[in-house]
Amino acid sequence: PLLLPPTAFAHLRRQAAALDALRPRLNACCRHHSPLPCARRAWTDVLDGFCTDEFGVKTRQFHCCRRHGAA
Repeated sequence: PLLLPPTAFAHLRRQAAALDALRPRLNACCRHHSPLPCARRAWTDVLDGFCTDEFGVKTRQFHCCRRHGAA
């Protein structure tokens, strides 16, 4: 668990949750027959979920969430 105060720092909690969600998916990609495309899919899926969470709160969104497509 993160060593953050129980109030505030929600943006860091969302970032940490995204990284925690990515870790098992990347581990699974290591056993996949084509690990790089698998890892790319895992990263984009987790990042999409992170950005959905970011846009669900009334704070300034993480800079990468304002980009679209390959950006």
